[in-house]
Amino acid sequence: MMIQVPKNIYYTKQHLWLQKIGLYDFCVGITDFGQKEIGKIDLIELTIKKSFLKKGTIWGTIYGINDTFHLISPFDCKIVEKNCDLHKHAAYVNTAPYKYWFAILSAKIDVTTLMTYYNYTQFTQ
Repeated sequence: MMIQVPKNIYYTKQHLWLQKIGLYDFCVGITDFGQKEIGKIDLIELTIKKSFLKKGTIWGTIYGINDTFHLISPFDCKIVEKNCDLHKHAAYVNTAPYKYWFAILSAKIDVTTLMTYYNYTQFTQ
């Protein structure tokens, strides 16, 4: 199975991608590998109750035909924005996973704690 792994973004072991925008902000979505594991996505539910998330907090769920997948915060962060249009276009994430972001997170973190293209391609083999 051929998967897309863009080189200019970061990854987590929970199959999230993070694209740095600005000094401390990241767009976050699900990787191509992750969406293929889930299968056709029926619903993406963002259950963000507070503006601050602790590392390991579940902040959403993706419901697919093969699997249900929890969105887990990769670090302590602030939610800057969530993509409110996502529920209308849930299936689009299957066709273009790196185009459809779920939320924008803000955190003063060391990016070396995240996986690079190389780390993630090794991890998903």
